[in-house]
Amino acid sequence: MANSLMDESNNLTTKLVEIRLSINHLNNENKVFILLEGKTDIKLFRNIFSNDYTDTSKLDGKDNLVEALQTLQDEGFTQILGIKDADFEHLENISNIENLFITDYHDMEIEMIESKALKSVIDEYSSESCYKLHLSDLKNNIYEIALEIGYIRWYNEKFRLSNGKGLFDFKRVKLNFFISLNSCIISFSKEDYFLKLQEQLTDSEVNIQEEIDKLKMISIDKLQICNGHDLTLAISKYFSQSNINQDRIESALRLSYTFNEFEKTNLFTQLNLWAETHNYRLFNEI
Repeated sequence: MANSLMDESNNLTTKLVEIRLSINHLNNENKVFILLEGKTDIKLFRNIFSNDYTDTSKLDGKDNLVEALQTLQDEGFTQILGIKDADFEHLENISNIENLFITDYHDMEIEMIESKALKSVIDEYSSESCYKLHLSDLKNNIYEIALEIGYIRWYNEKFRLSNGKGLFDFKRVKLNFFISLNSCIISFSKEDYFLKLQEQLTDSEVNIQEEIDKLKMISIDKLQICNGHDLTLAISKYFSQSNINQDRIESALRLSYTFNEFEKTNLFTQLNLWAETHNYRLFNEI
């Protein structure tokens, strides 16, 4: 664990050196440097931001992103901003540091699923026999599955914020093992999934369903509660072709997500206002 933390610290230090060198390069004098969480964010946003006016960098996680942005701002760099997934911050009313922007919904995958990009994926991958059913039911079905899991993730995040560490490691329980396809419809073995997660608990008195019921009294906003990666995994299960997996679905969503769709978001409005206020440009298309 100690070695892992040291490696992470070294990686962040190295990344900060790279960013400082780029900012100080003569060719980048008027560019805005945009810090992102990971490589999939780079793939999405480099199609949205202008390469002439911006430079994007990934920081391998939101904690590294926030630390890097704060460090560079403390050093006096002004042509820099960060973008990260909101996760549960809209629900928890968490405030962020200056020049850090968050998504309208839980994450950018939700943004894409709520756009016309999802229909493009269905058009491309759905079989002829299931196509009409997928158009009418797929979206509602995947949200039903992801919402149940989202409440557990939310409870886990609330516990982490209070105790410094979450209760569950979701990567240890592979969701795809609990989702099955029957003809054109997928089903989720919720009880089995919950039981498998509970094996990680040291406190056997924690009742997941009871905690979910409490959170349902606070919010039922699926766009803030659902995790986009849970949704894209569920979408991939709808298509029986062996080469269609979660990565392929997320790639297809990114390719189908247009600047015009992004322009409708509050995130775009805030970024554009920041650019106008600081006399920078971020986009080619406005």
